Amino acid sequence: MLIVARPLRALSGKMMNRKHLFVLVALLTLAFASMLYARDKGDKDFKAAQEAAVRQDWDHALDLYMSAMDKNPNNQAYVIGMRRARFQAGQMHVNKGQKLRADGKVEEAMAEFQHAIVADPSSAIAIQELKRTKVMLDQTGGKPENPSEVGLTEAEKSRRQLDRKVESMEGPPELKPIVGTIQTIKMNNQPPKVLYETIGKMAGINVVFDPQYSAPSRNSNVDIANMPIEEAFDYLAMLTHTFWKPMSANTIFVTEDNVTKRRDFEDMVVKVFYVTNVTSVQEFQEIATAIRTVAEIRRVFTYGAQKAIIVRGKRDEVALAEKLIHDLDKPKSEVVIDVIVLQVNSTYSRSLAATIASGGTAGLQQAIAFNGPGGSTSTAATGTGTGTGTGTGTTPTTGTGIVTLNQIPHISINQFSTSLPGALLNAVMSDARTKTMNKPQVRASDGMKVELKIGERIPYATGSFSSGVSVASSVSPLVSTQFNYADVGLNLSITPQIHSQSELTMHVEVEVSSVDQYVNIGGISQPVIGQTKNTADIRLKEGEINILSGLSQNSDASTVAGLPGLTSIPILGQFLFGSSTRNKQTSELMIALIPHIVRTPDYSAENLRGVYAGSDQVVKMSYERPAPAASAPAPSAGVPQAVLPPATAIPVTAPPVTAPQLGVPVPPPTPPAPGRARVRFAPASIEAAPGAPVMVSVQIDNAADLFSASPMRIKYDTALLRLNDATPGELFTRDGVRITSVKDIRNEVGEATLTVTRAPGAAGISGTGAVLMLNFTAVGKGSGTISLPEFSLKDSKLQPVAVAPAELPVKVN
Repeated sequence: MLIVARPLRALSGKMMNRKHLFVLVALLTLAFASMLYARDKGDKDFKAAQEAAVRQDWDHALDLYMSAMDKNPNNQAYVIGMRRARFQAGQMHVNKGQKLRADGKVEEAMAEFQHAIVADPSSAIAIQELKRTKVMLDQTGGKPENPSEVGLTEAEKSRRQLDRKVESMEGPPELKPIVGTIQTIKMNNQPPKVLYETIGKMAGINVVFDPQYSAPSRNSNVDIANMPIEEAFDYLAMLTHTFWKPMSANTIFVTEDNVTKRRDFEDMVVKVFYVTNVTSVQEFQEIATAIRTVAEIRRVFTYGAQKAIIVRGKRDEVALAEKLIHDLDKPKSEVVIDVIVLQVNSTYSRSLAATIASGGTAGLQQAIAFNGPGGSTSTAATGTGTGTGTGTGTTPTTGTGIVTLNQIPHISINQFSTSLPGALLNAVMSDARTKTMNKPQVRASDGMKVELKIGERIPYATGSFSSGVSVASSVSPLVSTQFNYADVGLNLSITPQIHSQSELTMHVEVEVSSVDQYVNIGGISQPVIGQTKNTADIRLKEGEINILSGLSQNSDASTVAGLPGLTSIPILGQFLFGSSTRNKQTSELMIALIPHIVRTPDYSAENLRGVYAGSDQVVKMSYERPAPAASAPAPSAGVPQAVLPPATAIPVTAPPVTAPQLGVPVPPPTPPAPGRARVRFAPASIEAAPGAPVMVSVQIDNAADLFSASPMRIKYDTALLRLNDATPGELFTRDGVRITSVKDIRNEVGEATLTVTRAPGAAGISGTGAVLMLNFTAVGKGSGTISLPEFSLKDSKLQPVAVAPAELPVKVN
């Protein structure tokens, strides 16, 4: 029984082990399959997330990356993709929110910023924009008082206010008299105040005197004919030793002309000039120095980052500085130089030999061997010697070449042997020619250096450093050798100086170098560089060819070898009993320069003529006056000249003169057609592509006695159009009368306002023509209109002119 039970127990144990093993294998297989399934499913989400990222769908990409991480959080590729998608999704919502807020949709922008924080909780910009938007909603309830400031943060509002303030800053006042030219006036023995006020009343200018001004005891006489009003005031200032300046468009201030009064009352101007054509700091500083020296302006500051010169000085000083910068800031002349480098190398080698020679050598050198009298072997000599110097032994034989003296008489010619020399016949010739041509082209500005290098850079040692530690090896690892590089080949340097459109001078440095050999210095192989250098200043015309350097080198070597005496036989000796070798090398280098002037400074007549600049102490600029739009009437019986009697106790001033439009031909007014004035757009409809310019003209038909348009308000769709400029039409200036215009363009709300007024005293204009020119740019697709919600016209009596409204359909596709 025991014998049978043991095998059954063993069999049962084996079956249990197999069962356990099967269960273990099944469990491992299921675990591995689940891992594979999870990995495959994560990869599927990962690939889908990458495709969504390519489409810029960052929200969906972030969800897919998160799903992939849930299945396999240890995959670093999933983690990196998730973090990138999180950042991009947050930034996308921030950008959308900023755009919505700029469009005035504050509440929608708030929602976008909240989405940005959900997508990327670490986004500092999203948190910041959310806080700003919340403050805007709390302060205004989403409806700001100023519609143009919808969607602007407090900082943006402050910057906009600053921009408006800077734009509203005016320049120095400009005098705008009603009458630009004084035709004829004569006054005798009158004080300065009477002279100034009389001229001022004739031109429609108010005159204000310094309260501290005291008139001189001596009066002056004035006789003016056909003189511009500014020159008339200058004329009075010189006669009366006074100084005047405009305070506004129709008022001047007069005081005594001295250093103190000019310092106290003369206007100062600040202006920034941008110098765009200088290429070095030295040139920039030289222009600033010229302004300080010539215009005598003490406050001049240079800003190198933008090449700007900031000037603060008197009005005429700044005007003179502007003239200097306008003349000095010119583009430099430029020249294009064709460089032709032609190198020709020729090597000729010839070798002739026909001689009796051994081993192929030129000449005869044969060995004669002594075989000895005793056969082919030799034995060593043995024997004894005594003090008497006698001994016995055998004689060495067979090729030793040594015999005893008593054997010399028995030597015969049969004991010597030699080999007959062979014959050499050699005839070799080689002829190699090399031609290299380089045709580079360089361009240089006037006075600027340009370099051309053709060749190689060869290293050479310049020094070494050792720590001083002794080692057994031949080369110490603690030694450091410094190397530099030498430019070997053709090195060309050109500095042009352009004189005119047809001539220039070039400073040329040419260096041709090559490595001749290498020498060992301190265990380092150092190159020995041979060079040829030439420096010249040459003056050339446009397109003139100049051979800068023609370098030639010839080498001719000849060698003769052979049997002495026989090679000296004329004609045949060298060829039958010797060898002749000849080497000939020729090297030629030619460099040609051909200049072509491609730009010169555009010096105009304005740059070359002189201008009036005042006196030594006072800078004063004068300007050419335009043709006057109105002038005072000539003397006639109805209007006598203003002639004052001498020594009048009561100042008498010339009566104010209302100047009609004389001197300028005025076309007769066009009689208006019967009916009401009508406003229309030209063209009648607009169809354009995005980005295309759109020009619109506002026309008026049947205008009668039109004097001003105040205001003309334009309304347009900002999603379709952007207004670049609005200018008065030709109808207001058809007769040459000066106009005053003020415009305000607000593209953020799609509105613009333009006010146009003719000069005071001018008559109204009648007829048909353009009153407004609009320059748009199409920015988006869609349909809309351009309208005139407010279009107020007035006649010369400042009475409103009734017009019918109009609209212009616009389509952008």
